[in-house]
Amino acid sequence: MAVNYNDERFQQVEDEKQEQLNQYNQTYDNLIAEREDLTNQQQGLVDQWQQTQNENLDKQFQFQQDLINQQKAETEKAYEKEAKSAYTDYQKEVDRYGVSREQQVANGLGNAGYSESSKVSMYNTYQNRLATAKESMDKAYLEFDNAIREAQLTNDVTKAENALTALQQKLQISLEAFNYKDTATQNKLNWQQQINSDYYNRYQNVLDQINYENEQAEAIRQYNEQMALQREQLEYQKEQDRIAQQQWEKEYALAKQQANNNNGIDLKNNQLENSLSNLSSEDFTNLYSTYKWSNSQVKELFRWATGGYGKKSERQQDTNLIIDSVEKGLKNKTMTEDEATIILYALGIK
Repeated sequence: MAVNYNDERFQQVEDEKQEQLNQYNQTYDNLIAEREDLTNQQQGLVDQWQQTQNENLDKQFQFQQDLINQQKAETEKAYEKEAKSAYTDYQKEVDRYGVSREQQVANGLGNAGYSESSKVSMYNTYQNRLATAKESMDKAYLEFDNAIREAQLTNDVTKAENALTALQQKLQISLEAFNYKDTATQNKLNWQQQINSDYYNRYQNVLDQINYENEQAEAIRQYNEQMALQREQLEYQKEQDRIAQQQWEKEYALAKQQANNNNGIDLKNNQLENSLSNLSSEDFTNLYSTYKWSNSQVKELFRWATGGYGKKSERQQDTNLIIDSVEKGLKNKTMTEDEATIILYALGIK
C-alpha cells in the first residue's frame, strides 16, 4: 500500500521542526545583533577617546602657544624699553654738552665745547644698544617660533599615535566581534544540523509507523479475503455435500428396494419403528447394552451406526459400509430382521 505523505503526522513533525529552527535562529540572531551593537558602542568610545585626547592636545598646544606669545610680547616690550632707555641715555649725554636742541645743531654749533668724535661715540653707543636689543629680541622670537613649531610637531605626532592606538583598538574590537559572530554562526549551524537530524529521525519513525499500519491493514485485508474465500469454499462444499447426500439417498432408496426384493429385508416393520421412535436419544443409544443382540458383531455394528466410531465427516462412507454389513448379515442369517431394522433406524433410514 502506498504511503500517504499528506498524513497530518508528517505535517506535525515539519511544523515542530520549523518552530525549533525559528527559536534557535532568533536566539542566535539576537545574540549577533547585540554583539554588533556592543561593537559599535566600543568603537564609538574609542572615537570619543581619540577625540578627547586630540582636544586635550589642542588645548595644551594652544596654552603653550599663548605662553610663548606672551613671552614674545614681553620680549618686544623689553626691546622697546631698552630702545627708549638707550635713546634717553643718549640724549642725556648730548645735553651735558649743551647741544640737546636739534635746532642748534642744525645751525652749525658743532664746535661748542666738545669734539665731534665724542658725539660720534655717543651715537655709536646708542646704535649698538639698539642693535644688541634688536638681536636679542630676534633671537628670542626665533626660539619662540621654534618652540611653537616643536609643540605643533609634538602635537601632531601625539595625534598620530592616538590615531594609531585608536585604529589598533578598533581592529581588536572588530576581530573579537568577528570571532564572536563566527562562533555564534557556527553554533547556529550546528543546532540547525542537530534539529534537522532529530526531526529527520522522527519523520522516519512516522514513516515506519505508517508503513507498519499499512502492512497490518494489508494483512487484515488479505485475511478477510482469505476467510471470504474459505466461506465460499465451505458453502460450495456444503452444496456439494448436499448434492452428494441427495444422490446417496436416491442410491440408498434404490438399494433398499433391491434389498427388499432380493434378500427379504422387511423395512416396513411399522410396529418396531413406532417403538423406536418413542425412545429418547439416550434410551435408543442404551440399546447397545439393553437389547439382546444375537451376537457381538451385530452389537458393535449398532454402535457404529449410532456414531460410536469415526468422525461425523466420515458418516456417509460409514453408512455405506454399515448397509453392506446389514445386507450381508441378513443374507448369511447372522442378523435378525429386527436387528437390521434397529441399525437402519440408527442410520436414519426408516
